[in-house]
This record gives sequence, structure tokens and C-alpha cells, in this order.
Amino acid sequence: TRVRAADEGSPPAAGEAAAKGKSAPTAEQIKEVGNLVEDDEWLGLGMELAIVLRSAIRESVKGSAREFLGKDSYEFGDLGLEADRRVKAAVAEMRGKSEYELGDLSKALDQIAKDEVCKLAGKEPGEYEFGDLSIEVDKRVKAAVCDFSGKETYEAGDLTRTIADKTAVAVAEFTGRDTYSFGDITRELEQRRAAWVKNYLQTEDYKFGDITTKFVRDFTGKEDYQFGDITKAAIKSFTGKDEYQFGDITKTIGQALFGNKPRKEKD
Repeated sequence: TRVRAADEGSPPAAGEAAAKGKSAPTAEQIKEVGNLVEDDEWLGLGMELAIVLRSAIRESVKGSAREFLGKDSYEFGDLGLEADRRVKAAVAEMRGKSEYELGDLSKALDQIAKDEVCKLAGKEPGEYEFGDLSIEVDKRVKAAVCDFSGKETYEAGDLTRTIADKTAVAVAEFTGRDTYSFGDITRELEQRRAAWVKNYLQTEDYKFGDITTKFVRDFTGKEDYQFGDITKAAIKSFTGKDEYQFGDITKTIGQALFGNKPRKEKD
């Protein structure tokens, strides 16, 4: 009766375990076993799907290769050979030949370059002559120089003369002189600098340090500032002395690093 009750109230495995006198598995153990079975099933399904996907990709590649090669069976190197054959056929067609010969590619590229030069020079393809590119470049450069210099025809030296003339005009406008002499720009810069200093300081008697003094006075609002006051104040704050003597900064740094060393008294 106990065995039959166990069979009716528990899974088959639990009933068998009870019939043999073993303890029946708990609900947690049964759930764990079920999860393991489900995991195995998912892993198996994933492997099957991977195999199917790999097979589909392989068949797709084979189909593309068959279409490219024009044959059902693929052998190692077929793609490279077919690509080489197609390139050679295209070069032969470009050269107007039935079969490709060694050197045809170089000749085809040379012909393409020459045709492009013909387009640049305004000639029909196939009418290229040696020197066409140099002649066309020279013609375009001269046309640009004529446009820059304001002339209709180019003459040797036009570019140099035009640059010199335009430079002279710019210098004349800058210096206010009709004719340029060597050093005019430097002298004009010096005069403008002196005029600026005079206007800034409101004095003609300029001395070294006046600009710094004026700037610091304007910046700090202190009218009694003298050139060097900032440096003196910084040294005073560092050394703690009102008057600076040579070596004070070095001594202050040494004292800060090593401290004052006691002197030995002589007997």
C-alpha cells in the first residue's frame, strides 16, 4: 500500500526509488534535471542551425562561383585563373585584338594616358603627338601670367616684372614715397614704431623701461611706479630683506633646503 501511494503521488522515478527503499528525489532535484535536459536540447538545436547556415553559405558561394566560372565543379585556383582571363580579354578588346599578348596592358595604359592628353589639348583621341602635354601646360601657364599681368600676349620676364611692379606699388603706398630705395620699409617701420611710442607715452624723451612703466601704471593705477619696482618687491617678498645684495636669493634657497648650519667656534 505504501509503494502504491508513493507511485500515485510522485513521478515514476520517485516511485521506483521508493519501491527499492531509496529516498525519492525532491521537486528541486527534478526541476534541475529538467533544466539540464532543456539546455541539452537548446545546444543541439543551435548546432543543427549552425550546420544548416554553414551549408547554405557554402551552396551560395558555390552558386556564385559557378556563375562566375561558367562551370559546375570548382577546383583550387579557378577564381584566379578566371579573373586573369577576363582582364586579358578586356585588354585585348581595348587593343582591338582577339587574344592578349605580353605588353598589351602597358600599351593600353599608355594609350589611355595619351587620349586624356588629347582631351586636355582639345584634340581628338588618337591624334597625340610627342610634347603635347608640355605644350599645353606651357600654354596654360602663360595664359595665367597674361591674366595676372593684364597683357594679351606673353613675353619672357612678364611674371617677374609684374611681381616687381606690384610690390613697388604696395611699398610706395606703405612708405608714402613715389620711388623705392633700399631700406625704405625698415625706415618706415621704425618711424611708425617711434610715433606709436611717442603717442603712447605722451613724451619725446624715451628711455629704456618707459613702456613697461607706463603699462604697469595704467594696469595697476599706481602713478608712483618706477621701472623695476615689481622685481624689487618680488625679491623682498622672497628674501625678507628691504635691500638686495648679491647672493641673497642663493642664500635664501640654501636656507630653505638645508636650514641654517651652526658655526664652530674657535678655541
